[in-house]
Amino acid sequence: MKKFSIATVAITFVALILGNLVVATHSGDACGTSWPFCNGQVIPDFSDYHVLIEYSHRMMVPLLAVFTLINAVGAILKHRRSQPVFWLSIGSLAFLFIQSMIGGLNVLLGTPPGFTTFDVIFSQLLLLNLVVLSYSLHEEKIELGQTKWSTVTMSYRAFLLGFTLYVAQVILGAFFKHSRASNVMMDIPAVEYLVESPQLANLIYSFHWLATIVIIVTAFWFVMYASKINYHVMLSWLYLISIFLNAAVGVIIIVTGNVVLASSIHMILSTVTMVIGGSVLGGYWFKVQKKTIKQAL
Repeated sequence: MKKFSIATVAITFVALILGNLVVATHSGDACGTSWPFCNGQVIPDFSDYHVLIEYSHRMMVPLLAVFTLINAVGAILKHRRSQPVFWLSIGSLAFLFIQSMIGGLNVLLGTPPGFTTFDVIFSQLLLLNLVVLSYSLHEEKIELGQTKWSTVTMSYRAFLLGFTLYVAQVILGAFFKHSRASNVMMDIPAVEYLVESPQLANLIYSFHWLATIVIIVTAFWFVMYASKINYHVMLSWLYLISIFLNAAVGVIIIVTGNVVLASSIHMILSTVTMVIGGSVLGGYWFKVQKKTIKQAL
């Protein structure tokens, strides 16, 4: 079940990357409103790369749904007594259902400004849920002594603070882009706007970068503690590097005027960071435990 759960995470990751490409390349309307088919056809004309990207994403959704369902049911049946496994499995199904409904509505409504933010939120939460669920299926535990356990707790708190802020930043960044606030700030024309005020657009952008600074500081803090206890060292460095790359690409987007390639890379990096973050959370919650001291009789 553990391997199948990892495969489900991989499929979800690919589906999200395709979804990100749909948004970045503005391919959301390439198949019209005849969801789940494309322009009323089961096999559309793929000469337009927008159609290829959008339809590939649509075809991934049923596969993702099947894998997520089997993964959730299998996890519950195999780990009947585990409350975390049960609720994480139910959560994965709930997030999948909500995200699918939002994706369908987004297409049927013609991609209204700001609405894609909900798609981003629930797709990222689904991925995060599935990563943590895969860790909850691990049965082997690492026991830590009192001193090391205390350091682990401090490391976890540092990470949790930064990662919670990172998830909020992803949501804010998605709203900044899909509400067309980014267009307003960079003077890029758009057909529809949800945010039209330059002052509000700049305020959202300022909060986004303020959060970035705090996230980088906590990421450094996490690397320090992880190195000290020699646990999650590689993940801590990957997390820090991914945060830096996210920030660097964010700067490139502003400088270049939100070009498609930079925007796509930014979305892919955000998805990678979410996987890394979920792995850290899953490791802390389900792979380590405090060593019990057995008293002599």
